[in-house]
Parts: sequence; C-alpha cells; structure tokens
Amino acid sequence: MGPYASPAQPRRTPAVDTLRALVPDDADVIRVRAATPTAATNWTWTQAEALGAYQWPPYPGEPLRALDHTADDSTHASLTIREFLTTHQNAGNVSLVHAGDATYEFSIRLTRPRWEDWGNA
Repeated sequence: MGPYASPAQPRRTPAVDTLRALVPDDADVIRVRAATPTAATNWTWTQAEALGAYQWPPYPGEPLRALDHTADDSTHASLTIREFLTTHQNAGNVSLVHAGDATYEFSIRLTRPRWEDWGNA
C-alpha cells in the first residue's frame, strides 16, 4: 500500500481476492461451510460451499446485512474455499462460527468494518 492508500481497507491479498470472486462486489463478509477433516481424508478439507455474503451495518452492534446471493456449492467454489482454509484457517480475518461432527462453518472478513477507523479520524 502506498502512502495515499485508504486506511479503511485492509491490504488486498491474492488469497482473499480468490474468495471475493465468489461473492458480489459489495460483500464485506462471506460465510462458508466445509466438511470436517478426518483421518480418512488425511485431515484435509474435502468439501466446501459458500453459504452467503454480507455487508457491514452502518454502526457497530447492528446485524450484518445479507446480500442477495444464493449458496454456491459449485466445484470451483469448493476448491477455492478448501484451498483458502488449508492455508488461512487460523488467520485473523477468519472466525469459526460453528464446529460440528460433520461440518465447520466459518465467517471470513473480506474488508474491515468502516467504524474501526472512526477513532483514528
């Protein structure tokens, strides 16, 4: 990022950009579900799908705004999400929403909430 880049947006990375391609351009958060890795799958992610895309609300504490986006269980989406989780599952922009016997759900931040920079203005 150059000296004139917006501090409101995190630095774009190729890994996050691959997920951006799966959702509408104005999405800030993507929710994904992946099959739980097991010994039988050599502890790798084997199936995944995009469940939804969301925008940040205007103020903290309000719920995310769902975008008109149907779940994407295509092969391309599955491969993209699995590759992302394999490398970035523990990254700061990835939150575990639910862990079950069969699946895990993650919320992945594509952009920072606008209000995070209010204190720096």
